[in-house]
Amino acid sequence: MISIVSKLYLVILTTCLVFLLSLTGFAQSPGTVSGKEQDNPKVVHTIFLVGNTGAPADTGAGPKLRLLKTQLQTAGKASNLVFIGNTFYPRLLPLSNDPQRASVEQALKAQLNILKGYTGQVHIVPGDHELKKDKNNANRHARSQEQFIREYLQNEDIFMPASGCPGPESIEINDNILLVLLDTKWFLPRSPKIDEDLGCSVNSPAAALAEVDDILKSNPQKQVVIAAHIAQDIKPFIYRSFQKGYAEIFRQHAGLIYTEDSSPALEYSWQDSINYIRTGRGSLTRKIKQKVPPIFTQPGHGFAKILFYENGEAWLEFWTVNSATNVTGKMAYRRLLMKKATLAQLNAHIKPVPAHNYKDSVVTTNASNLYQVGKFKRWLLGENYRPEWATPVTLPVFDVSKEKGGLKVVQRGGGFQTRSLRLVDAKGKEYVVRSVEKYPIEAIPRALRRTMAADIVKDQISASHPYAPLVVPTLAQVAGVYHTNPSYVFIPDDPRLGNFRTGLANTIALFEERPDDDESESPQFGRSKKVYSTEKVLEKIQEDNDDQVDQKAVLRARLFDFFIGDWDRHEDQWRWASFENENGKGKYYQPIPRDRDMTFFVNQGIIPKIASRKWILPKIQGFDEAIRDITTFNFNARYFDRTFLTALSLGEWQTVAADLQQRLTDQTITAALKQLPAPIYNIRGETAINILKARRARLVKDATDYYKFLARTVDVVGSDKAELFEVTRQDDEHTLVKVFKVSKSRQKEQVIYERIFKTSETRELRLYGLGDNDQFILTGLVKRGILVRIIGGEGDDSLTDSSRVKRGPRKTIIYDTATGNHLPIAAETKNETSDRDEEINAYDRKSFKYNYLGPLASIEYNKDDGFYLGGGFSAMQQGFRKEPFAASHRFVANYALATHSFLFNYAGYFTKALGVFDVALNLDVKTRNFSDNFFGLSNESIYNREFDIDYYRYRSERYHFNVLLGRRWGKYQQFLFGPAYEFVQVQHKTGRRLEEFDPNILSPNDPFASKSYAGVLLSYVLDSRDNKTLPNRGAYLQTDMVNYLGTNSTSVNYSRINAQAAFFQAVYLPFKVILAGRVGGGTTLGDFEFFQANTLDGLYNVRGFRRSRYSGRTSFYNNLEARIRLFSFQTYLFPGEAGMMAFHDSGRVWNSHEKSNKWHRGYGGGFWFAPVNLIVITAGYMISDENRLPLIGAGFLF
Repeated sequence: MISIVSKLYLVILTTCLVFLLSLTGFAQSPGTVSGKEQDNPKVVHTIFLVGNTGAPADTGAGPKLRLLKTQLQTAGKASNLVFIGNTFYPRLLPLSNDPQRASVEQALKAQLNILKGYTGQVHIVPGDHELKKDKNNANRHARSQEQFIREYLQNEDIFMPASGCPGPESIEINDNILLVLLDTKWFLPRSPKIDEDLGCSVNSPAAALAEVDDILKSNPQKQVVIAAHIAQDIKPFIYRSFQKGYAEIFRQHAGLIYTEDSSPALEYSWQDSINYIRTGRGSLTRKIKQKVPPIFTQPGHGFAKILFYENGEAWLEFWTVNSATNVTGKMAYRRLLMKKATLAQLNAHIKPVPAHNYKDSVVTTNASNLYQVGKFKRWLLGENYRPEWATPVTLPVFDVSKEKGGLKVVQRGGGFQTRSLRLVDAKGKEYVVRSVEKYPIEAIPRALRRTMAADIVKDQISASHPYAPLVVPTLAQVAGVYHTNPSYVFIPDDPRLGNFRTGLANTIALFEERPDDDESESPQFGRSKKVYSTEKVLEKIQEDNDDQVDQKAVLRARLFDFFIGDWDRHEDQWRWASFENENGKGKYYQPIPRDRDMTFFVNQGIIPKIASRKWILPKIQGFDEAIRDITTFNFNARYFDRTFLTALSLGEWQTVAADLQQRLTDQTITAALKQLPAPIYNIRGETAINILKARRARLVKDATDYYKFLARTVDVVGSDKAELFEVTRQDDEHTLVKVFKVSKSRQKEQVIYERIFKTSETRELRLYGLGDNDQFILTGLVKRGILVRIIGGEGDDSLTDSSRVKRGPRKTIIYDTATGNHLPIAAETKNETSDRDEEINAYDRKSFKYNYLGPLASIEYNKDDGFYLGGGFSAMQQGFRKEPFAASHRFVANYALATHSFLFNYAGYFTKALGVFDVALNLDVKTRNFSDNFFGLSNESIYNREFDIDYYRYRSERYHFNVLLGRRWGKYQQFLFGPAYEFVQVQHKTGRRLEEFDPNILSPNDPFASKSYAGVLLSYVLDSRDNKTLPNRGAYLQTDMVNYLGTNSTSVNYSRINAQAAFFQAVYLPFKVILAGRVGGGTTLGDFEFFQANTLDGLYNVRGFRRSRYSGRTSFYNNLEARIRLFSFQTYLFPGEAGMMAFHDSGRVWNSHEKSNKWHRGYGGGFWFAPVNLIVITAGYMISDENRLPLIGAGFLF
């Protein structure tokens, strides 16, 4: 058993450490500008810090790079070179077929040549132009530049943080120095969302702060250098918030060196024992104002270097160049940054901690005590695996010095919800130890951590089986699927784990191999000599068509996922074993699944069951005998499957599924479940066996259903090398697609893709040539066939289309540039080539989106109508390059309880339905009992409270209908125009205010006669909001103009113009506040009916008043609103936000017969809640000089 002696040694060690550090000058104030290190100690390591290098000279590298080269030559292996953001010019590298490619390559090579022969490590923190993620081809050009740099320097790991993640990425230089790299551009308001498939452990500013804090706490004895890229367009208030957050963390690590590229000059400052270095931005001139004033600043070209000495001192030097010809430069500044005891010095004064012997030690404990709840909570949130979490099991104690011959901890990981350590053995093989308990509470704001919301978030962990990964190896081995071999251990409070034991000591953890690099001694990974990430495999197969993925191996692994109920199979959940092809050219890749935490995940309880509906989060269907909907169960793998499962037929799918059924025998299933600890198996082991048997029986059906779903639309993707695509329409049912490798002499070689598609299964094929000169040949005469889209890609492409499909529209569509290709248009070919569309050749493998059909429920309340109850549906269909959808339909029917009126509304929108034009359909029906208010045509109409509100009401029947053509300009603008129709019939009822007015004021004709109008509606919309439901920033402008002609004898002609303009801007104080403002109004031209007047309305523009409170020919209103986000949260079920709001509204109307200077004002506040971040529910209270009104509804006012 574990002794408490280790804790005693920890106390002694800490006391000695503190004493020794005080003697060696830990975190002392920086030294003087000049000055020399004492006794000429030896430099043991150098870190070069280089900001934006500036545009190069006509040819060759700029003066800063040439100066840098001279110093790199002497620095040698004991050095690191860090380029911080926007490093090399030109900013983006053209693709291979671009005429400017050669000259741009030469310019890049001239800059990169300074690194030739340099033996130290080079790191590039990507800047604003290296990793753009916008919707044009800039991302491809950025990737092209990155890959060129990697290949030219023969350094695959030069870009860090890796995989396009924000970091922090920690690099242990030696026992005394730690380098941390961070890319902050992902946390800016307009930055793209971090792709979940990249597997980034950090995806928010709060998570980045916590990770940096964790790194620093884990390395208190080290000299730490943090290098961060600061985006050029960062807003000052956002930068200050960023500074404040990190300063709080840095303050706990005295002596830390923080460097960034936020100034065009070289700068040094010091505050709170933290060193701040700014590396300069070359040719850029914009400076971000700093909170800490600089002690030293030097404009011009230069760089910083930090020299670490054997006595623990760290010195800063700034080097600058004065002219383009001077490559020797000068040292402009030198300063002592810190002095810290080295590990060698510490070891000389502290006796080593005796090794603990945990051999044969065991501990009996349970996974967690947190999930035992009462009957109501079990009904609400599910029974789940609560007994399994609470049941004690006996486990071996993890001995880091004995396990696998001795392991060394190299990195902490796991992000917010899981705590883990990465370890390495003497041979360099990596392992991971990961906490069984999850910690989602750390991923939600502190304000929520002691609330019911936090309980729900935490309780969802009980839906995962704590020991399910133990079952997987036995099943996977028989199934022919690669796998890790996890075991469960107890992590002791072992001093040898150092600071890494925080959060893991005295807990149960999963211990397993980490497939990476050379696995030639690992049969469970195919003895592959090189293991890659998914991102790297995608790069490999795009670069060279000799590299291919073994799709049958992928299919086997994915069907196995169906069997064990593992729904969380996004792309970072895979590694890839690589093997040489038999012909010696290229490699083939087979998948290695990892992270089996979601195996046997169940969905029980009222709330999770509702959340798993098809229109909310259908992927969390749970581990039952049958998968309710196989298509949405695989939501997290939607891009993975459409990338790596494109070549197999239905027969092959069914054959693999049947083979798995044969392999996974009853005996195998039972043996696998017996791998669970006996107390756990005894709870529900037999139940799991029966579920697996039932899922096995349905495996062929599930495979068939999912195949048909994937087969509807298939991407056949080439590479950046030349290919020949042959499409043969064999008959009405069968279409053969072959892709050949092409030699440099344009002769076809071996087949690299072949599949026969069936018209009954596949609606559309998309052939992407990507790079180089591709050929497309289509043949065959049939009556009906599959639509084939050809996206030529970069290069000089050619098309030969002799095919013919007799029925329906043309079935071949070509997309490419109009020039630079040989694309003769045949009878079956539709020409969509363009030299103006920058995205004409774009390939987005993540373009797939599910069609959607879901119910709508409406529950609203206002003072005039009481409760509105209703429902309807919303539907969206997706289509090729039709954003955000191909077609949408929204139908809602509402009933007002107080006024007994029905309202029906339908809105349909069809993207590019008529060539480049969109089509919009709108129908609005209000039945005979529809009730509205009329207080008079006046800006000062009287509301006499002695009368019941019914006195001011009138009933009418209304129909509005329009059909509009729309055209989009750019990303934000849209113009709509088309015919419109309107019908209104006002009911005549005695005893109402309406009857007391002069009929000539109310209407040019009889106000109670039926009115019908036909005319033309024109609408202009500019919408740059970043989110339509929860905008953080952007603007919205809409102008509508309608001209109506009366179509019966009681209707007269009139026109109306209405406009509104709104803005949104998030600020951080430090919590997020969205400042929102809107102005709007309208005017009616010609004679008009009273119901055609412009109004101030408590529901639509000036809150605190009744509906249609003031009416006139012209209206104007203004809204100001502050939406305060109190907290956001992320759960297994859904994310969300919640907050408060405060508002102030004002407005007035004008009439020709009235002179008035009065403005009407309303104000108030309330709360808002946004579950799933897709809808907003608001509840507020509105105050004006005549009313105090509650309001409950869906969405913000604007």
